[in-house]
Amino acid sequence: MAPKGKSSASSATRKKHARKAAGAAGQPDEPSIPKEKKPKGKEKKKGKEPRKKIYVPPIRPAPVQPDPLDTLGIAQRLPPDLLVVLRRLAKKDSVTKHRALEELQTGWIEKARSESPESGLLDALVDTIPVWLHHVPVLFLHPSRRIRLLAVGLHTSLLHLSGTLRDQIFFHLREVATPDDAEFILGSWCLAAHDVDKQVSSYARESWNTFVSLPGSSFQSVKLVLNGSLLPALWEFIYRTILDPTEVYLYVNPPQPEVPLPPLARKGGARPTQRPKDEEPVARAKPDEEEENEQDRKARLRIGALQAAVWVLSARTEQNAIKPEDFRPFNNAVLWSALYHAKTPPFIRIEAFGFNQPGVRRAAWALVQTLLRASKDNLQPVVPILSSAILRSAWIEPDLNVRSTMWQPLLTFLREYSMCWELEREDDGHETDEESSSDEDEDEDAPKKAEKKPTGPSHAYREFLRFLELGCSGSPVQGYPTVLIILSTIPASIIASSSSTPIADILASFWAAVDGRALSSLDRTAASAAFLSSLSECLVFLIRRILKSTPVDTALLMSGSPAGRAAEASAPSEFSAKLLEEQVMRVWEELSSGRLKVDGKVAGVNLAQFFKSLLQLDESLFHAAWAALSQCIKAQVTSEDSAVSPLVSTLLQVFLEHFEPGSPAELATKTLVSEIIQGVIEQCKKMLQAEEDPTPARVTSLVAILDMFGGAVFSDPDLAKEIDATIERHIQRLLHIAPALLYVYLTHRHDPDRGTKIWSEVLALVGSHPEDFNAVLPALLDAAEQRRLPEYLNGATGPLDGAAGALLAEVLAGPEMTPEATLLRRVLCLPRFFISDSCFEGLVQSICSAFSLHLQGVLRDASVSLKAFDVPIELVQAVVGDESASTGAEIALTSVMPDMFLFAHLVPQYLFVGLQQINAARGLWEAWMAKAQEETREVVTVVIKQRLRELLMDCKALPTSEQILRMLNEPLSGLRVDLVSDIFPPRSELDAMLDRLPSVPLDASLAVIDPLVPPLSLYEPEFVKNPAFDIVGFSQYARVVGTMVRHLATARHAAKENMWILRHLLAFGLYADEWLNVPYVQSPLFWSHASKAVLKELISKIQQLTTYLLSSMQEDGWHAAVVNAILAGKSETLDDAGKAVYDLVEHGKREDAIRESRILRTVLQHVLSGSTKEEADQWILLARKIEKQAPQTSLAIALSVTRYAPEPARLDRYRNELAAEVLGVRPSRANTDGLWLLRRLAAVAPDPESDVVFLPEHRAVNLVKACQQWIASDEDIDEEVESELTLVLIHLAPILQSVPGAHWDLIFDVMENNLENSSLAESSTLVTLERTLRLTIAVQDLASTNRALRAVWEKRQIINLLYVRDLVAVKPDTDRASTPLSVCRELALQIVQDLPNTLIDETTLPKMCHLVRDTSAEVQKMAYQLLHESARKYTEYMVIEAAVDSEATMKPELPAELIDILQRYLNLDGSIDRNHQDFFGYLLGWMVAFDLFANASLKVKSGYIDQLRDLSLVSDYLLPTIFTLLGLYEGISKAFKLDIWSIDEFYLESYTFESRLSLQLLAAHVYYRALLVVPSLVRSWLLDCRDRQLHSAVTTYTSSHLSPAIVKAELDQVKNPDTAAELTDNTVVKVANAVNEVTLSYAVDEHQLELTLKLPSDYPLHGIEIRDTKRVGVPDDRWRAWVLGVQQILMFRSGSIVDGLTFFKKNVSSHFEGLAECAICYSIISAMDGSLPKKPCKTCKNRFHAGCLYKWFNTSHSSSCPLCRSEII
Repeated sequence: MAPKGKSSASSATRKKHARKAAGAAGQPDEPSIPKEKKPKGKEKKKGKEPRKKIYVPPIRPAPVQPDPLDTLGIAQRLPPDLLVVLRRLAKKDSVTKHRALEELQTGWIEKARSESPESGLLDALVDTIPVWLHHVPVLFLHPSRRIRLLAVGLHTSLLHLSGTLRDQIFFHLREVATPDDAEFILGSWCLAAHDVDKQVSSYARESWNTFVSLPGSSFQSVKLVLNGSLLPALWEFIYRTILDPTEVYLYVNPPQPEVPLPPLARKGGARPTQRPKDEEPVARAKPDEEEENEQDRKARLRIGALQAAVWVLSARTEQNAIKPEDFRPFNNAVLWSALYHAKTPPFIRIEAFGFNQPGVRRAAWALVQTLLRASKDNLQPVVPILSSAILRSAWIEPDLNVRSTMWQPLLTFLREYSMCWELEREDDGHETDEESSSDEDEDEDAPKKAEKKPTGPSHAYREFLRFLELGCSGSPVQGYPTVLIILSTIPASIIASSSSTPIADILASFWAAVDGRALSSLDRTAASAAFLSSLSECLVFLIRRILKSTPVDTALLMSGSPAGRAAEASAPSEFSAKLLEEQVMRVWEELSSGRLKVDGKVAGVNLAQFFKSLLQLDESLFHAAWAALSQCIKAQVTSEDSAVSPLVSTLLQVFLEHFEPGSPAELATKTLVSEIIQGVIEQCKKMLQAEEDPTPARVTSLVAILDMFGGAVFSDPDLAKEIDATIERHIQRLLHIAPALLYVYLTHRHDPDRGTKIWSEVLALVGSHPEDFNAVLPALLDAAEQRRLPEYLNGATGPLDGAAGALLAEVLAGPEMTPEATLLRRVLCLPRFFISDSCFEGLVQSICSAFSLHLQGVLRDASVSLKAFDVPIELVQAVVGDESASTGAEIALTSVMPDMFLFAHLVPQYLFVGLQQINAARGLWEAWMAKAQEETREVVTVVIKQRLRELLMDCKALPTSEQILRMLNEPLSGLRVDLVSDIFPPRSELDAMLDRLPSVPLDASLAVIDPLVPPLSLYEPEFVKNPAFDIVGFSQYARVVGTMVRHLATARHAAKENMWILRHLLAFGLYADEWLNVPYVQSPLFWSHASKAVLKELISKIQQLTTYLLSSMQEDGWHAAVVNAILAGKSETLDDAGKAVYDLVEHGKREDAIRESRILRTVLQHVLSGSTKEEADQWILLARKIEKQAPQTSLAIALSVTRYAPEPARLDRYRNELAAEVLGVRPSRANTDGLWLLRRLAAVAPDPESDVVFLPEHRAVNLVKACQQWIASDEDIDEEVESELTLVLIHLAPILQSVPGAHWDLIFDVMENNLENSSLAESSTLVTLERTLRLTIAVQDLASTNRALRAVWEKRQIINLLYVRDLVAVKPDTDRASTPLSVCRELALQIVQDLPNTLIDETTLPKMCHLVRDTSAEVQKMAYQLLHESARKYTEYMVIEAAVDSEATMKPELPAELIDILQRYLNLDGSIDRNHQDFFGYLLGWMVAFDLFANASLKVKSGYIDQLRDLSLVSDYLLPTIFTLLGLYEGISKAFKLDIWSIDEFYLESYTFESRLSLQLLAAHVYYRALLVVPSLVRSWLLDCRDRQLHSAVTTYTSSHLSPAIVKAELDQVKNPDTAAELTDNTVVKVANAVNEVTLSYAVDEHQLELTLKLPSDYPLHGIEIRDTKRVGVPDDRWRAWVLGVQQILMFRSGSIVDGLTFFKKNVSSHFEGLAECAICYSIISAMDGSLPKKPCKTCKNRFHAGCLYKWFNTSHSSSCPLCRSEII
């Protein structure tokens, strides 16, 4: 819109309209002169003269400032290294500058600081001072922060380094430098001290403040004083930088001149060559100099300059040296555009310095503050400019940080120069120079208007009102406190200039912030409070100003006009009263509606202060405002449709607290309170009598008022009685619609009798309507919890007891927390208000009983849900927290605490319990323990220990013994447990449990591994009726002792203190070892699903404990003392270990149990390990003493001495006596006395490897003769006697080896008889078999060195070996695998692994391949040696059968038994270490399978491969197992490393099961053999693999580790002499190892046929490349057929290179010998089986391969000839 009085039309438009107006008035028109046409286009050029070519000289570049290095000759005086550094400072590249500064700092300044002055470094640095100061402006003003920081640090270091350097710098600035140089050096230094970067400015300010000062300051001798021309120069630099920072920057960094390019020469009319767009040079990344744009650079320099100006003015002010000329630079409106945030400030038409630069604006406001503090008189000339700049910038500032800096200088300026508003308005009314000049251009004839005083509104004031409308521009908390100060500075004329209602405009601007939600910030409450405070203060201020100002100002404020023009204006008091009424009503409306969100008390304090101010100003105005507020409050109270605002009670309460007593304000407040109370009571009566329920909000608001002023309500007796009657009549309705009103009544009535009566009626009413519990009871509970009920109330009469009991029954029936359960919990927290003590005790007992019942279920029934504990735990928590619980409740809580402890600590050990439940239960336990008495805690602790003992011995309990022990090992709050005395059963009970168990071995076959196990005829088997086992398969005794083992393994001191436990530990280990050895027999201690790994671990712990207890407690004379005590029957003098041995022997003497004898043997093994011969002799004496009383115990002692003690003299005599006694036993007593004598002889037989002689030769011969008489007699000698005899013969054989006679016939007869009657499938014969096999091995060993014996043995050897072979061939039942069986199989395999070839045939492999799956690792190893030889025999048979099969009916296949092994599924996802033996047996099976390919014909190999392919054995079974063991499924990085291993051979005898390494190496070897034997199947799997990661891993792994070995093996096979012999006869084979090539040359006359095979580097993953190098005399189709046949053998038949070359050679030889090829495959030799075409067609006489003809019949579905179509069959 155009300015007033001016036309917006252009000059031509106005002239046109003026001519029309003149024509209408009768004035003659001026003759129109036609305009001269201007030439266009080419016509324009025709009239011009040709331009003359003149020389235009290039622009002279700006002079480069000379470098002192050159001009002053400094370069010749400096060291070369320092000169290089200084040269780099002049470079433009910031990286070079950066490195130069670093090198100068570290290489020269730091070095000069550390070295002595005589080094010359300091002198060199003094010479560099002119050069450094020359670069200072560039470096200090550099865009790069890093360079500025380094430069400032280096400058500071120079100043601190030496006084000489510092003086030289100061001298250069004062005397040497030109004025311009000094100005820029000091100016840039000062700007660096006020840099925008904090780190740069802190370093630079330290040096500036330390070494620069103004005239008149102290310590001027060591500082650079800015006197003379230095300070004006600095001031000029600052001023210039503020106005034009670009010019300053370009001065120190002159731009490089642009040299114009010479014009391109043209030839003819050719167009100049233009660079394509895509050939433009790519813009490089911005260097460090350009890391800030131009605007940011200007802002950085301006901020530094403004802050530098602040420093200069502040320093001058402190010295009182301010002069008027110091303020002249600030009398420039351009400078103060730094205060303005927008682009163009209204007070000057340029781009504002502060545009988009908050930092510049902050610095400018700081400068304003400094100017205001400097000198008020000197600032007067600047005030007009500052007025417009400040007032037009402050109210529209958008940045919060700038506003925080702005408030202090702004308010200071407004207070000091209040005329600034008028000055700004006057400046606003004047036209700018630009506008005047534009008007003159538009209309030159228009007369200039006379200047006059502006009468329009002030733009600054309008912006201030807009500032209020926006909630102080978004900063209400900081802005509103300043509004009153700002308003106080605004003249009435400025306020009145806005409109005819200036006061209303101000208040409307205030409320616009609320209407526009400008106060809805994060801290809305604080913003609203600041708004209310400011509004009330400003409202009082404006009213005071209206009442106290001059009539003219009052009229201006009221109507916006002087008094003379406001005749109809109302009186100031009436105007003020009306204004107050409107504003008070608006304030109440906004506060009560919540739009103005102010805390009630804060609002009350503000309004109280507001009313107090009004009362001080004019009491009539107070009453007017109060009347408005009272009217609003009473209207809200009496309204039946809406709730009363909570502000009512809060405001009135605050008013009563803040108004002075006796003042009109207090009286008015009390009157209003009384009226409101009356109104509220009337509203409550209406509410109770009405049929419709009121809104909850209204009820709450009314009750809040009564609660606030309750004391006043009941102070009137009549009113109190009326309220009593109303309450009694409407109790039920009160409970439903306004229970809070009841609490207010009970709280403020102060009548206990009446209150108790009312409360009893309330409880009775609640109890009679249980269906309304959730609606009524929560409100009562809320009141009790909030302590709103009087203390005299209680539920002793019990009106709610029945309902509480029914509620508990309902709650306990549900599994989860329901609203009813929450109600009951709250009742239990505050029982005294609602239920009686007896009811409370009953409820607590029921809750505790329910919890205990649930716990018993959880401990023994896995189906019980843990959710059932939620409710009882919550309810118990409520009771435990009640300090006033009765004695009955405490007793109930005490009874449930053991169960609570078990739930908190034991149940989480075996069930997943939520963390919330665990924390709740543990918190209850700890809270109860902290509160309970010491005696009560001890009782509960005893109960817990008893419960744990019962659980430990209860097999039906779900927690295992290990879980119980784990719980006891954890830190338990308030519980200290000694497991041996508190948890484990006592010794008597444990002994009784052990005595009830069978003492005989599980199976008689255990005698194979334990010689103390007697024959079955010497004991009666015992069985436990209905044994009970826990969930892990442990019996009661096993649970207890297993827990003992685990505990004592970590608490060995307890084991030493309780040596009696040793018997039970060894008994447990004995039972566990027996079951592990014969797991198919039912153990009295362990069920079939018990973990064998756990038992092995426990056995290991028992062995460690036994060694610990028995190996460190023996002293000199200990053995004699123990033996004497046993003989005397007194153990009082023995130590704990001696008593343990004494008890075992005494128990043996009483019962002579097998179990105790074996336990005693284990104890003596440790006891006798360090004994002497004399001590061992005493034990032999003891054994002979008790021989008849306890033969089994005696045998255990004798066996222990023989095996573990030094050889005593009495033992040799004992052996001879036993042998002599055998001679006197008649055959009829052989099965009794003879059996025991043979057992004793075997027990005392020495180790065959020792030097001890068992018996003299003659006595041995007589012993054998006596036994021979038993067998030759007519008596029926038991097999057990023969078994014991066999054991004795093992020890006698070495003695009798050189003694010929009939005794050897006896020995061989016994061996053959035993082998004939034994079987691996019958456990009863395993003991005899094991002894017989040992005797056989002994005889074989003796025969190998004794010629006479060998001659006798060779006659009987074959029959024995046949028996042994047949024994091994029998496949045992896998369900009856045992250690005795494995021992027998190991011995048998040790015999047959060197079986003569005559005893191995093609049936041996199928019969014996099951051995690789044996449970014994040694059996598996030895079995492979036998199977390896058996595989050779099987393949020989298959090759012969395939060769003689002319009808092609025979199909070579692997044995079915071996296929079953290869098809076995292994758990690849489980633990490999746990299934180590299964993997080992499986890989051995594949090694046997690959052994079958050795020396097999092509036809047999093809049959094997077809079978493997059809059954997918390699792809589905072998390769997944191999890749799992080698870790290829996890990626090549985690695969097993084969770098240091050679995998072409594997030695089974070195295999160990102790680590996975052996298994992985075996897997790698099997994979190698698979690639070597069946490469086509591996290649087929790789082609079908869809897992890219696995495919890549397998390919990389194979090509890296296996392919080189396979290629070498293939080439070595070709070079083998045996292979070369097969390929002779006109044939030459050449092997090129370097390129992996094999070439076969066949000589035909003087020509050569050549075929080349090239193996790729990753063979066999990729096939062999076949190249026909030379082909002579062979048709193309036939040659292709031969090559295809070779390719088929190599690629699809897994044939070797030798197989392919042999096939090719046979075809070539047959071709040139005249044989005809098969008409189907066009080959003479079949690629499938290597046969010749022998099947003729009777019609056409052509011959075919049998395999090709069979394939033709199957594919063509006919039996006709492929050529003549006649029937062949």
